[in-house]
Amino acid sequence: MMTTLGAEAFPVPVSLHMLIASMSTIWLGSFGALKSSVRKDAGKPAVAAEEVHHLTRREVYMSPVLGSVLLFGLYIVYKLCPKYYVNLLVRAYFVVFGVLSVGDQVAYMVKSLCKPKPWHSEPLLQFKIPCYELLDKTFGLTPEGFEGGDPADMAMSPLELVGYLFGTMVGVWYIGVNHWIANNIFGVAFSLQAIRALSIGSFFNGAILLSGLFIYDIFWVFGTDVMVTVAKSFDAPIKLLFPRWTQDSESGKWQSSILGLGDIVMPGIFVALMLRFDHYTRVKLGKRGGAPKDSEGFLNRYPYFTTTMVGYALGLATTIAIMTIFNAAQPALLYLVPSCIGAAVLCALRLGEFSELWKYEEGEEADEKAAKKTE
Repeated sequence: MMTTLGAEAFPVPVSLHMLIASMSTIWLGSFGALKSSVRKDAGKPAVAAEEVHHLTRREVYMSPVLGSVLLFGLYIVYKLCPKYYVNLLVRAYFVVFGVLSVGDQVAYMVKSLCKPKPWHSEPLLQFKIPCYELLDKTFGLTPEGFEGGDPADMAMSPLELVGYLFGTMVGVWYIGVNHWIANNIFGVAFSLQAIRALSIGSFFNGAILLSGLFIYDIFWVFGTDVMVTVAKSFDAPIKLLFPRWTQDSESGKWQSSILGLGDIVMPGIFVALMLRFDHYTRVKLGKRGGAPKDSEGFLNRYPYFTTTMVGYALGLATTIAIMTIFNAAQPALLYLVPSCIGAAVLCALRLGEFSELWKYEEGEEADEKAAKKTE
């Protein structure tokens, strides 16, 4: 049963809690992705040892299909296997990666906010990953094109050690008490890492990806009981929990609203793309007066990001309102996708930059096209 320490002392409305948690995560992840992109363009090393993966057109098309296969697979596993052991396995998997993710986020925040210090990167512990060859064959741990040294050799700086120790404390809290705050710390860490590490490459890719997930979400929520069953049955940090501060009259358990991580990450990488497009139009294309000045207002500096964030807020608020009125689970992407894409399009039309938005590309595919044009 989910414990609710502090539930009576700090009753936060679910709608406000959900909006603050999701929007602050997208905000931080988007600016983290922009900062990494700017540093890369300037030829500077990345703030964190985290490579950005640019989704190809094929990956964009296949994402809803692969997501459906994974979702239905989890549903079948839950139906056929003992619930206790399935949850034990899923929890163990996500706790291990949650500890690593929280540790990475702590290290990233410290490096981003503080001036470089020796203890940020100098190795404190050095060791070899046991059974690396077997793990590499199973999970593909070695990055493509890896050069130099043994990939099994690992080094940990004092900062990373502190981060992983904090992540371990959250993991112990989550396993021992199953507290919703510990669950959400893991969920937010996963989301931040995904928004920073994934790029959809272009507005067209983003529109296709979100449109496919729009259909995916509607089908699995309204057409079947699969999505709701998986979300409610698997006791793992694959969603954010928002206590309603009321108890079930029969079981006595505290009730919670749920927001899947996909409802944060998928719109989040689109919003992050719009923020990078803001930077691109001002710095690279020289639009709207060129490079932004410190004296400018936030909306003038980042019109696409601001507008799309407002669109996300309106979409999520609509989801919450419909969910409250009908007292039934809602596919959040049904409302988030039109509001986010529509907000970006309206902003481009207002500024007269729709052509630039439609042609905007980033990543390896964009670099290859640019190279062919110069040949």
